[in-house]
Amino acid sequence: MNVDQHIKVAQWHLEQARMHATKDGYSCGCPANEHDQKAIDAIESGKVEEEVACAAPSK
Repeated sequence: MNVDQHIKVAQWHLEQARMHATKDGYSCGCPANEHDQKAIDAIESGKVEEEVACAAPSK
């Protein structure tokens, strides 16, 4: 993905979070996949590093 595509995906996630936050007790119930958990862990640790290779599983 290019930079613009990464930003659009991030914006989509932010909008989903905003919509979820507007509903009392809302939870989509989806567990974080491996890639998402890696991102969550990086943010929580404050150690975000640039990915230089595709981290998404191939189909």
